[in-house]
Amino acid sequence: MFRVLTGLFSFLLPCVALAAQEIPGVRATLSARYGLFRAGSPVELRLLLTVDADTQVPVDLLTGVDLTVTVGDKPGPRIQEAGRGVGPVAVAKGTRIERTLSFPSERFVPDAGSSELAYVSASWTGLAGASCVFKIAPDTKNLDVATLDLEKTKVVLVTNHGEMTVAFLPKKAPKTVENFVKLCASGFYDGTKFHRVLRNFMIQGGDPNSKDDTTPELWGRGDPGYKIDAEFNDTKHLRGTLSMARSSDPNSAGSQFFIVHKDSNHLDGQYTAFGNLESGMDTLDSIAAVETAGTDRPPSRPAQPVILFATVVLPVKK
Repeated sequence: MFRVLTGLFSFLLPCVALAAQEIPGVRATLSARYGLFRAGSPVELRLLLTVDADTQVPVDLLTGVDLTVTVGDKPGPRIQEAGRGVGPVAVAKGTRIERTLSFPSERFVPDAGSSELAYVSASWTGLAGASCVFKIAPDTKNLDVATLDLEKTKVVLVTNHGEMTVAFLPKKAPKTVENFVKLCASGFYDGTKFHRVLRNFMIQGGDPNSKDDTTPELWGRGDPGYKIDAEFNDTKHLRGTLSMARSSDPNSAGSQFFIVHKDSNHLDGQYTAFGNLESGMDTLDSIAAVETAGTDRPPSRPAQPVILFATVVLPVKK
């Protein structure tokens, strides 16, 4: 699909469609919605055309696709789809055209069963400036967590504020780590929100109820349908520590978790700390800085949703 954001364009009389190329008066950018996608899920790209002078644009650029792909240091599959209609198309100065393109991840990395992280570069063939890079992680929907080395396995939390990579402490909290990785691999957390944010304290997410925007009063009450026992340990709740949220019952954790924004040693020994941020402190800071609202004192519900799009497991086998 595409949207004309400003300006006008009009179709000319039928003629041969031009190949996409560097077009005078047109600036093009291609971007990925996320920096990391899971194999088996759609890869979403955004093509933006900004028109600085009256010009003509090939119809294939408006309704077709022509991507040159590189995977690692090797050529990948070329992705081509013919445009619909005839052209070229006259486009007025000041027009901005935005297209959202969605492809199965297999169009870029056909071997979805690979256990390696694929580094992908995609560019619109012949169109200067229209290129982007992203990664595709292995499909983990059927992953057997028991086969993993949980000290080396990582999880990337992909949010609308950026990414955070988590490393685990299975020797400190083995059942908690196993539960969290299993939920991440299954896609349980995809589309949930960080529903509670307290700057200079922590950010909390993992509630499946937060997927439903019509029932915010239930956010913070959800779980995966079961509880897990506490595994309190001597890990300090320092900036970047990953820990399980719970109610007053020590054995009431399920899926909700929090990431410490500022050292909070009063939590030590009271909550199950089971990992740490390996990277993404800037994302943590960005989330912690959002404006909050709600009836809590202090207010803790983000005024604008902080979405956990995906939890991507980077598996390392035993």
